[in-house]
Amino acid sequence: MQKPPPPDTRLAKIIEIPFKPLGATLSTERRDTGTRWALIHRIWDEFDEMPGTSLTLPQASKLFGIPIEVCDRILVSLVKDGRLHRTKDGRFRLQSFVA
Repeated sequence: MQKPPPPDTRLAKIIEIPFKPLGATLSTERRDTGTRWALIHRIWDEFDEMPGTSLTLPQASKLFGIPIEVCDRILVSLVKDGRLHRTKDGRFRLQSFVA
């Protein structure tokens, strides 16, 4: 299966770097954008590698080993980006696999 293009700016909103005050150093940053991108792509790759995957939010949170709030933000962003689809019963699945 062909890999999708990189996420667009809608998806990028979940990894925005917060405002850094004048004189702040990198060590004071709370977020690691590289780690977040890796996590987003890991989640996307999981769905892409197994197109029949259909997960609830708690299942996805457990599978990816991340807090449910973080998982929700990422999955919802992937839905808004058109990569995933959320079914009526709340499951997340690959958009191209929606019947």
